[in-house]
Amino acid sequence: MASPAENQTSVVCESCEAPLEERRRGYVYAVATAILCPCHMPVWGVLLGGSAAGAMFDQYFWSIAIGFGVLSLLTFAGAAKILLVSRQ
Repeated sequence: MASPAENQTSVVCESCEAPLEERRRGYVYAVATAILCPCHMPVWGVLLGGSAAGAMFDQYFWSIAIGFGVLSLLTFAGAAKILLVSRQ
């Protein structure tokens, strides 16, 4: 009897040779990059305003901004690697 891994066929994107699951992960990284971008910090401030998370956001603004910046760069690198490099 074949294992479940052997029964699954890898779906391949028509425009490139990357598997569809890998392309989806690249798009998730791209969306995460947009959400975590430090230029969107005012949006997060408005959304979190008036809550305990907003108070923490106000108190630790620069730490959160640096953390978001680092995470944004990491997710951008992941998205670029998956979406751009996998095409070549």
